[in-house]
Amino acid sequence: MSVCVQPVQMPDGDRTWTVLGADHRRVGPVEEFLEHHRITGSSPHTVRAYAKALQLWWQYLELDGRDWAEADVPALAGFITWLRQGTGPGVVLLDPAAAAPPRLAESTLATRLAAVVSFYRYHHDAHGVAPALARAWSGPPRRSRYRAFLAHLDGRSRTTRRSPMPVRARRRDTCPLLTPAQVAAILSGCAARDAASGEWSGSLRDRLLFATLAETGIFSAGHPLRRKLISAFAQLRG
Repeated sequence: MSVCVQPVQMPDGDRTWTVLGADHRRVGPVEEFLEHHRITGSSPHTVRAYAKALQLWWQYLELDGRDWAEADVPALAGFITWLRQGTGPGVVLLDPAAAAPPRLAESTLATRLAAVVSFYRYHHDAHGVAPALARAWSGPPRRSRYRAFLAHLDGRSRTTRRSPMPVRARRRDTCPLLTPAQVAAILSGCAARDAASGEWSGSLRDRLLFATLAETGIFSAGHPLRRKLISAFAQLRG
């Protein structure tokens, strides 16, 4: 691998990360950006996430044969495609379904892209690099039908910064619902009553919990009694 993320042990004992190029030297523009975040107090996890994203970005630039300062919006689009499908610039898959590796989550793609955009924002503000990306992420001011009394003090009326390649996370699948037959099977597995003797076998507490959840809907994440019920049940079991 020509570009890699390298952990670095600092003299004070702290650990940080940098990006090494094919010559085993630190990549200058990346190190300047990471050092800016170290100085401004960003957490080591943030620095590591930025380093990983920029390592991938530098790998893509090598595949594309493009200088980092000449990046534009189409380059970002190709970068996202490369992360999703694993295919380099100019590569066309005859059977994408069979050749593509497992796709990254959209939230991971958004994190990688945000790091690259933040990198170029810094270098544009500091050195005027990549004006094409600067124009792309500078959105128009937010418009409203009415203006507030102190609108001139409202930061939202100023020019906003947005990602030139927005990546929207897909909605999560709907939570599966249990059928009445499945609920009955769970209740029977918790505790069952013998018809002849009238005695119960199993855990009546477990049956009471699941019966309450099934018949009242308290198990839903937004129900105010959900946490209290589960805590009380845990104390009973303890």
